[in-house]
Amino acid sequence: MKKSKQVLIIEDHNGLRMMEGMFLKNYYEVVTQKDGLDGIIWLSAGNFPDLIVLDLMMPRLSGVEFLINIKSSGMFRDIPVIIVSGDEDQAIIERCKRLGCTDYMIKPFDPRQLYERIDKILTAIPA
Repeated sequence: MKKSKQVLIIEDHNGLRMMEGMFLKNYYEVVTQKDGLDGIIWLSAGNFPDLIVLDLMMPRLSGVEFLINIKSSGMFRDIPVIIVSGDEDQAIIERCKRLGCTDYMIKPFDPRQLYERIDKILTAIPA
């Protein structure tokens, strides 16, 4: 299977980051970062993923802070972002959507559901 699309996973939980990465590597080129600050540094080095999977609760730079940073950036604002979080608070979900996230998934989830959502978003984007 051709892996032409790149997905950046930003997740501070080692086990979940590994599980998401291992599953999605079957379909995409996958890069993982352990928190929002590492994600920003990676992007700042000139990297440009097709989609970002983003945790909310992380040390150093939270998912919300990361989202605000990239959505206010001229270069990165159009990158789709799927937030994965254990937070089911409707106010948080609505805030993330107002800030520009493309989708929001509640943990725990089946990795196939994540793949299906990523595929739907990336399929809608012209190559």
